[in-house]
Parts: sequence; structure tokens; C-alpha cells
Amino acid sequence: MTATVSIQQYALPESLDVPEARPFIAASDLSNLIEREVWGNDDHCHSAQTRFESSRPNDYEERTTFLAFEGEGVVGKAVVDIPLADNLQTAYASVLVHPDRRRTGLGSALYAAVEEHARRRGRNTVMGWTDHRAGFDAAHDVLVPATGAGAFPAASLAARFATAHGFALAQVDRCSVLPVEADNGRLNALAHDAATTAGSDYELVDWLDSCPEELLEQYAQLRSTMSTDVPMGELEWEEESWDGARVREGEHRLAREGGSSLVRAVLHRPSGRLVGHTILERRAEKPDTVYQEDTLVLSRYRGHRLGMWLKAANLLAVVGIWPEAKRIYTWNAEENHHMLAVNIELGFVPEGYTAAWQKKLGSV
Repeated sequence: MTATVSIQQYALPESLDVPEARPFIAASDLSNLIEREVWGNDDHCHSAQTRFESSRPNDYEERTTFLAFEGEGVVGKAVVDIPLADNLQTAYASVLVHPDRRRTGLGSALYAAVEEHARRRGRNTVMGWTDHRAGFDAAHDVLVPATGAGAFPAASLAARFATAHGFALAQVDRCSVLPVEADNGRLNALAHDAATTAGSDYELVDWLDSCPEELLEQYAQLRSTMSTDVPMGELEWEEESWDGARVREGEHRLAREGGSSLVRAVLHRPSGRLVGHTILERRAEKPDTVYQEDTLVLSRYRGHRLGMWLKAANLLAVVGIWPEAKRIYTWNAEENHHMLAVNIELGFVPEGYTAAWQKKLGSV
């Protein structure tokens, strides 16, 4: 690392309208530069305001940011998220370096700050995620997680950096994309067939942005179950602790980011309980891009095509609710064969892959 570069912990200002916010805005620009480099488009870029709102402190996660300065310019960034309600041995981290400042030791210096902070906060496991576009040869020069599902290019900058700093590849997720169509006969047919298979014991309920109060605690329980009921590879992930207050905090944060969510849940009529859900999100700053988030059906209620019904019905609603939407992205673990098959049937095609990295720090 050159002598002119310094790494400093950055204190989040009260707003982006003050001079102290300039480094935050520059760091957001750096994040977008890296997103464009990885994906070749702006679909995963965000405004500084969106990142600012997601960085605000809350009762469930503590975020610390380290910035690398060259003069007054920001040439590197590291973020450490410390969960406060669950997974109390874990820290989630990311490290970004400007392309012109790579191979100078700057990334290693930023990661050293990350690890030191994690240890100070009593954490013994660090996790991080990196992306790569589809199109690499999955049969040659790749890393494969212990599950044997999926692969990630070993020669990529992210893989070389992660393995050099003691991380192991714990899981690979497939990123897939679906074009939004105004008249989608495929989705209509799939939704109809799935509803017929589900039968009269089940019905769908939906809401935009805010969960109805009478369903709030049931929905929170689904969110908690989701955190461990999907394949997690080698990640040492404990069940997240969700209640109505945490659901509301997430809804309010998304609203501050200029975001909106469309949730569809399935109600088991005989018991009056919610037994599955699916979530779509988008932000006003990126009106053409929608993200498919959680999809879950409780294990005892599987086998009735409820997951397909939920997803197809929610995807069909996008055109009417978000008419500017052009494409929908989703991520699934490569070992989650059932959900990948559902997504392929819905029309999703691979766009890229996300590697989940994990490092055990030992005693802290």
C-alpha cells in the first residue's frame, strides 16, 4: 500500500446534505463502479441516499465502515455488519478497492481493519459474498464448495483475494433473471395449475408494503423460519430472531430507501395459519428492476405446488403494480434443486453466480 493512502473508520453523518457526507457519497460511487464492472450494467447500482438509509443504526444490526483515502479521494471501502439479535458469533463483511489501486496491499489493509473490528466485537466467524457473471467454464479452474453444488472461477480477483486471506468457499448461489411480460401465458397457466393442485384447503393473501396487523406475528415467524429452512451450504448460520417489531423496522427502512414490497402468503384454511410466503421488492430509483426475495413453504405443507402458486401469482401482479418493471432477479443456492427447477419452469435464466465465503477466526 502506498504511503499516501490512509484507512479511517468513517462516522455516518446525520444526512447527506453536510460536508462530512462527501466521503460517503464517493464510497457509494465506488460501489457502483464495482457493480458495473462485475455485471456490465447498472441493475445492481444504488444511489448514495439508498445506501445511507440502509446504513442507519437499528436494533438488529450494527454497521461499521472503513474508508481508504488517497488525499481527499476515496479509493477503497470495507463494511462490517454485526448482527445484534442472533448469530452473535458472526460478522458479515465486504471489501472494495478501486480498480486503479488494486495489487498495492490496500485490500489486505482494509480486510485487516475488518478482522480487527470483528474480534473486538467478540465475533469468531466472518462471512462475505462476491459476484461473477455467467459464462465461465464451470469444468475448469473453478472452486467447488463442500456440497459439490455449483462452482466459482478460481482465477477471479474475488476468489484469489478470499482464499489468500483464509476464507473457504461455503456455498454458491445462482443469480437468474426473468423478463417482465405484459401478457404472460406461461405464468398464467402455471398459477392456474398450481392453484388446482393446492385445492380448497389453501388460499392466497397479499399486501403491498405493510403487513396487515392481524397477520404480523405469523408473518414474522415465517421470516424466522426462512433464515434456516433453505440450504445454507457450509455457512454456520443460526436461525434469525424475528417478531412483528423487526418486520415493521424492515418495512420502514425500505420505505426510507424509496422502496416498495409486494408480499403474497398462503393461508391454510383449516388451521387459519400462514404456511408460506414470497416477497418481491423494487426501488423508485430503479423502476425497471425488481428483486425476488424470500420464498418459503413450511415443510409439513410442501408437495401441493404452493411455492409455484405463490411465485407465479406474485410475478403476474408486477405488471399492474410496477408497470415500468422490465426484469426480475432472483438468487438460489445451487443445491436447492427444487426451487431452481421451479424458477426454470417460470422462465428464469442464469445471469451470474454469488460465492459465499467463510472464515473461522478461532478464539477471540
